[in-house]
Amino acid sequence: MLMSRFQKLLIWLSPRKQFIPTQISIVKKWLGSSYGGFFVHTPLMNESSTVLSFGVGKDVSFDLALMSETNCNVHTFDPTRGVAEFIAPYLKKHQKLAFSPLGISTREEEAVFYPPNNPHHISCSVVPNQTTKDKAYRVKMKDLGTICDELSLSNIDLLKLDIEGAEYEVIPNILESRIPIAQILLEIHPNLFPDGRQKTNDLLEKLRQAGYLIFGVSNTCRELSLIHREHLRLNS
Repeated sequence: MLMSRFQKLLIWLSPRKQFIPTQISIVKKWLGSSYGGFFVHTPLMNESSTVLSFGVGKDVSFDLALMSETNCNVHTFDPTRGVAEFIAPYLKKHQKLAFSPLGISTREEEAVFYPPNNPHHISCSVVPNQTTKDKAYRVKMKDLGTICDELSLSNIDLLKLDIEGAEYEVIPNILESRIPIAQILLEIHPNLFPDGRQKTNDLLEKLRQAGYLIFGVSNTCRELSLIHREHLRLNS
């Protein structure tokens, strides 16, 4: 997963992408497929760790690889049509894997979900899409605080967010909730907004101010892995 100079140049030149460097160097391992994976600092994870994974689609490779590597508990979430049926066989096979047909938002609500332009893709978004608005449907959403209360969680070992543009509103809400989170894995979507690069810069600055540092970046610069600096001291 090392990025070549050519890949970096393409990202720098593309108006729809954004080059993001790491901020610290720590042990990390890529888990999952090239499409659905992330870097994880695995020394912090064990059989007692709890993971909340938002955005499954039809690629559960990250969640399965994380469980295989660390024997942790993974609770997945996705309100997209068809995902519950897709993940059902995996739930029967893996006792430490759970699923809820919910999305994450800044509050408990019903939100409009817009399908992607490509009918062969599954990743829906709360970002309005005029092209697919006639096929949009409503889904149940909850904020992270409510979800943690319902799961009796006081802290999260790893939070994964692949939520198709909603991260720019959801993450500030999560930071304001002050729920202790050791690692945040985040897919960014600057291409969905005219000011997407600035929105991303503002979001990363909020994360930095809250104590999170980037230790892993995918070759596309879309999948970012962050760790809270408190756990750097504990793990040193």
